[in-house]
Amino acid sequence: MPDLGAASNVVVRLSKQIPNFVNHILYFDNFYTSLGLLTYLRSRGIYSLGTVRVNRVPNCKLSSDAILQQKKVDRGYSEEFVGTAYGIDISSVLWNDTKTVRLLSTYVGVKPFASKNINKQISKVTRWDRKKKTHYDIDCPQIIKEYNRHMGGVDLMDGLLGRYHIRMKTRKWTNRIFYHMVDVAMVNAYILYHRLHPHADKIELPTFRTQVAESLCVCGTIPVKRSVGRPSNTTPPPKIPTAKRAYLPTDDIRYDQIGHWCVFRDRSGKKQCKYPKCKSETQAYCTKCNLSLCSSTTKTCFYDFHNK
Repeated sequence: MPDLGAASNVVVRLSKQIPNFVNHILYFDNFYTSLGLLTYLRSRGIYSLGTVRVNRVPNCKLSSDAILQQKKVDRGYSEEFVGTAYGIDISSVLWNDTKTVRLLSTYVGVKPFASKNINKQISKVTRWDRKKKTHYDIDCPQIIKEYNRHMGGVDLMDGLLGRYHIRMKTRKWTNRIFYHMVDVAMVNAYILYHRLHPHADKIELPTFRTQVAESLCVCGTIPVKRSVGRPSNTTPPPKIPTAKRAYLPTDDIRYDQIGHWCVFRDRSGKKQCKYPKCKSETQAYCTKCNLSLCSSTTKTCFYDFHNK
C-alpha cells in the first residue's frame, strides 16, 4: 500500500474492504483529503469527495482569502479549476458562504449533473440577511450539495456540538472533558432518536436537550416536600406577577407510573382541567405533574392522562 501520510493512510487502510471498479464513492473532511489520496482511490475505481486545506494543494489556482476580501465578493461566489494527475481529472472548487470552503472531487464540480438538470443551471439555497432582515437566494454548486447530502459522522457531530454545548469557564481540564463527553452523549442520543423515530415530528436539539434534562431530574422519582426550616426575620420582597406559560411534562415523566398521587383541594381552589378537550373545573390535581385533572365517577382525565 502507498504511504500517503498519517491521515490519508487511515482512509487507505479502511478502504481495503471496498471492491474495486464498482463505482463506490467515499466522502471525508479536510483532515484526510489530499491529492495523493484522491489519485490512489480513483486508480481503484473509487470516486471521492472532500473538503481540503489550502496547504495540501500545491500550485493551487483558487483565490486566497486575502484576495477575496480585496474583491469583496458576495455570498454564493464560486471558482472551479480542473487539473489532471496521472490521467485522472480532479476538480477543485471554492465557494464563499459565511466563510470560504474549498473542496476536491474526482466526479463532481460546480455545475449539476445533466440527468438532473438539462440546462445545467447552478441551483440556489436560501440564506438570511441580517442587515435587511430578509431571506434571499444565493448560488450553490453541485459539489456542495453532494457533500452536505452524504457527509455525516464526525463532521455532523462537530457541527451540532459547535452550535449547542455546555458553556463553562474553568481552568480544570477534567471539568472540560466531563462536560464535553456529556455533550457528545447528548448529540449521539439526538441522532439515534431521529433514526429510531423517522416518522415523528423533528425536534430541534435545544428542545431535545431540555426534555432530556427534565426527564432525568423528575423521571422515576417521588416528589418530597421540603422540610420547613427556621423562619427568617426579614420579610421576603413581594413577588411581581408574571404571565405563566402552559407546562406539560415530557412523556418520560408522564407515563413513568411513579409518584403520581391524586389530591383534592377545597372548593375555593378549583382550577380548569389540563387534559386536552376538557374544559371542566376540578378540585383534583397530580402532586408530581402539578396539573389539575378531573377524577370522578363521570370523568377520568387523571387516569387517561397518565396512561397511553
